[in-house]
Amino acid sequence: MGSEVPMPGQKQFKFINGLNFIPALGMIKSDTTSQKLNLSEQYILLYLIEHVNCPVTKDDLLKAGWPDRVVSEASLFQAIRSLRVKIQEKTKGEIIETLPRVGYQITQVSIEKYSGLSTSTARMTTAPFLPYFSIALLTVIVLLVGGYLWLTGYKYPDETHYVTRTTMLQNSTVTLISINEEGIVDLQTKLDELRQLYVQLDNTTDLTNIKLYAYKGADSYSIAWCRIDENKQCLPETDFSYQISIDGWVTFTKEVLKELPLSRPYPIIQTDLAREPTSQVYLNFLDNSGIDSQVVYHYITRDEENTFNFSYLNFISEEQTGYHHALSISSATLTVVENESPFISKIELKPIMYHWAYQANEFITERLSTALTIENKLKEQFLSKSVSYNYLLYQQPYIDLVLNDHVGIFWVHNSDKDAKIFNYKRQAVR
Repeated sequence: MGSEVPMPGQKQFKFINGLNFIPALGMIKSDTTSQKLNLSEQYILLYLIEHVNCPVTKDDLLKAGWPDRVVSEASLFQAIRSLRVKIQEKTKGEIIETLPRVGYQITQVSIEKYSGLSTSTARMTTAPFLPYFSIALLTVIVLLVGGYLWLTGYKYPDETHYVTRTTMLQNSTVTLISINEEGIVDLQTKLDELRQLYVQLDNTTDLTNIKLYAYKGADSYSIAWCRIDENKQCLPETDFSYQISIDGWVTFTKEVLKELPLSRPYPIIQTDLAREPTSQVYLNFLDNSGIDSQVVYHYITRDEENTFNFSYLNFISEEQTGYHHALSISSATLTVVENESPFISKIELKPIMYHWAYQANEFITERLSTALTIENKLKEQFLSKSVSYNYLLYQQPYIDLVLNDHVGIFWVHNSDKDAKIFNYKRQAVR
């Protein structure tokens, strides 16, 4: 699934700083860099270009950027900020000019013929660049197993179509995501009830400096948030991700109403295979099962064909003892694919190997565990050779917010080795 290659004769638009917008690819490109735009950003930028030298109102851009749903002006402001970064404005308004009390406009853009790319070149522009990261034993597992297992016969699922909506919690932006409109309404109702109860309890925790995402899948909820600074970026160790079963919302509400967590501890797991992962994921659970959290270590290697091998080490933590136990070891290949979702970027995961490491013990009630329910879905996916997808929702240096069909929403913490799953440069931060 490579990027769409435009036919010869299609147009590109050149800005005054030399960067080009290629609508057929949905990308901002230069000779050395490329940036993928999400659908709303593409619609907004193209609308501004189509009305070059004409003021465009915020209402017009809201309709252009989100033609199938109603969102707040906060969504527009975020899209404009993201476009300014991707277009690489040196000063605010250099390309996209803000017109106070009116809207925005672009005044300088030229139209050029776009001759297209060869298929191989087009694929290279959408592939991520990651440094080679070597973890001896895991690399051997990935290369040996990947060399002879499952070269063909992958099962591709029907494409999931997500519905998104942006709303406000006090003065904080909240992004709602679901697989249908009913899920969005359910999330909005639950968050409104949670806010009302929070106010009634006279809780003093400030909710005005939070970035929050809520997701409802087929049989689970997922909530992720962080506290933000004056630049709207997540503060270190304030990110949380909760995976909640459909019938576990009441438990989650009770815990949140007690006290909104402000700082996340940094778990350290000492094993011979997991001393310096490429990235880490921290998940929290509230389900009375005895498992309160999960840590996932990622190791990434790249082969000569620019395919990325992704190994996972999963650990669960007992609520009563605090001990971490191995849950599973697995590996997959990753490829950045053409993105038609409402999110920033999309990655295809093809299973290679899976090993179940969990051992039952007296501290865990397995039938109540959200962690084990999710892990069983992942195991079935791997054993049936079913392809799945990750979607990038938000990114800043060293941290990504990702949506997975089976897991939900979670933060990915990248190491200082500049290893990133998604094809975005650090200087292009929203």
